[in-house]
Amino acid sequence: MSHIIVVASVILYCFVIYWFLRNRSGVNSRSLFVCFVLGVVSAALSLGLEYLWDHLFGLFIASHPSLIFVESFIGVSLIEEGAKWLCLVIIIYRWPSFDMYTDGILYACGVAAGFNMVEGLLYASLDYNPLNMLLRTFTAVPAHFLFAIVMGFLFARYKLEGDRFFWFSILIPVVLHGLYDFFILQQYADLLMGAAILVLLGSLALSIWICGIAVKADRLRIIKTL
Repeated sequence: MSHIIVVASVILYCFVIYWFLRNRSGVNSRSLFVCFVLGVVSAALSLGLEYLWDHLFGLFIASHPSLIFVESFIGVSLIEEGAKWLCLVIIIYRWPSFDMYTDGILYACGVAAGFNMVEGLLYASLDYNPLNMLLRTFTAVPAHFLFAIVMGFLFARYKLEGDRFFWFSILIPVVLHGLYDFFILQQYADLLMGAAILVLLGSLALSIWICGIAVKADRLRIIKTL
């Protein structure tokens, strides 16, 4: 049951994002499938790096509660967002079809879908409680997509406008992800869950605004080419 919830939730969020942007982008299903596969690869890479991080620094970070800040922003956020970002930098950036702002959003969300699927199925294999998987359906799963929307838009701005957006495309998602994890990974997570939800809601509002900006910017690009 838990595995079904994971798969269904990832597919649902993919459908919602694609439905919202489908008429604004020329992205085809083959490209999105490649992005999904890249997301699976990025999940494997981040798992390996997180294992190495825990092996090298796990005991040190566990020795003092204040170091959860380092764990949240580097041991989790930077590794996971960095692994997804590398897919954009190394492979997707070179695609000739990547010529719209909404393309960047959909490509990044495709990568996030593959990452989400692997991460969710691993959690489902370790936790058989369907209620916990339902909780992830409304928290961790959409969070990855929201961070991907921010990353994809800023990376599209880097490709279409200039280098000044290059580092923003990884920095801002890392900060958002790090803040979210900071509130849920520490010993007072139950008390701070409200703050994590605020980060999630803030990311949702930011993502909706970004999608609107991307759609308008693409419309202007199309008009200029006519």
